[in-house]
Amino acid sequence: MNLFVLSLDPVEAAQMQCDKHVPKMIVESGQMLSTAHRMLDGQLTKRPSKSGKTMVKYWDLYLGADDLEAELLYYKAVHTGHPCTVWTMESTSNYRWHWEHMKALCDEYTYRYSTEKDPYKTHKTQRELLWPLQSPPRNIPEGPMTPFKLAMKSNPECIALKDPVKAYRAFYQTKQARFKMVWTKREQPEWFMHA
Repeated sequence: MNLFVLSLDPVEAAQMQCDKHVPKMIVESGQMLSTAHRMLDGQLTKRPSKSGKTMVKYWDLYLGADDLEAELLYYKAVHTGHPCTVWTMESTSNYRWHWEHMKALCDEYTYRYSTEKDPYKTHKTQRELLWPLQSPPRNIPEGPMTPFKLAMKSNPECIALKDPVKAYRAFYQTKQARFKMVWTKREQPEWFMHA
């Protein structure tokens, strides 16, 4: 779970992500934006876990007839204390930046993965959640953007950079140790250096 702030521009930040991250981050953005709605507009309840052995927290959005569609559609609240989820819920401007970034990731997915056979390939999360999530939660604080959170505890050398774009670019570089990073139909970002 993360929000790769590779640029302050949400569209450019999406275009800079490698092929593996584009679909993954669409899902993660859908999860964080859904979580914002559930936590800010929902009601905290406890429900039995899937096994029935424990009780788990659940933010119920079905508070009236108008909320039924959202309750059935939005993802469950996950990673409720994650720095990027918390940041998304801090202000309307943060939420809108994150939604614009998700939209750009969806556009990037279509651009990279469309084929002659499927010229308008779309991600399932886009089809189901992009437009319903466009409006911020009713109870989100109105306000300007707050500083991005740096969610990279495993890499304190990146956090030390303090500037979110520099920190996330340095953090992104570390990902190539885990998998081959490629950019279909895009040049790799000029700041990215292969190890």
